[in-house]
Amino acid sequence: MTPNQNQQEAIRNLQRYLRHLSYFYEEIIEVPIDGIFGTDTEAALRAFQKLENLPPTGRADQVTWERLYETYSRSNDQRRAPNSISYFPRIPENYTVEVGEAQFLVSIIQNALQELAAVYDDIGTVPQTGTYDEETARAVRIFQGVNGLPQTGAVDRATWNAIADAYNRNFSSPYLRH
Repeated sequence: MTPNQNQQEAIRNLQRYLRHLSYFYEEIIEVPIDGIFGTDTEAALRAFQKLENLPPTGRADQVTWERLYETYSRSNDQRRAPNSISYFPRIPENYTVEVGEAQFLVSIIQNALQELAAVYDDIGTVPQTGTYDEETARAVRIFQGVNGLPQTGAVDRATWNAIADAYNRNFSSPYLRH
């Protein structure tokens, strides 16, 4: 019997939950998200049931379904990225941070550049003084050049976004596969 569209969507959801959990529980195999309740889906569900001390039937009864969804939701909540704080001002338009400024945002820029020095060899040491000095401007110009931005030495929105993207790409903790 071929599952109808609603059944296929329910199976896909089940597979999504199982696949997510497979990243964190080596007992659960990674399943395709295809809407077909095949042997891999059944085996992954059986492994989940064993982990949760449920009868390992390989079938998604009400208790299994509810526990699977609860476990998936809890896992998502625990592993979602922390909320971020937007430090770069939205207004005024064309805002830049440049030599001579002393503010908390400068400390954040200097910290990010110091960390990125591990990835961009030419940046070098960036003292974290909270004052935008010539050393900070030099590091920003190098970063801008590597990233195809105008080498002004000042941090505008485009430079800020490039620094933030590079920092997040290199220093955020992605989900690791077992």
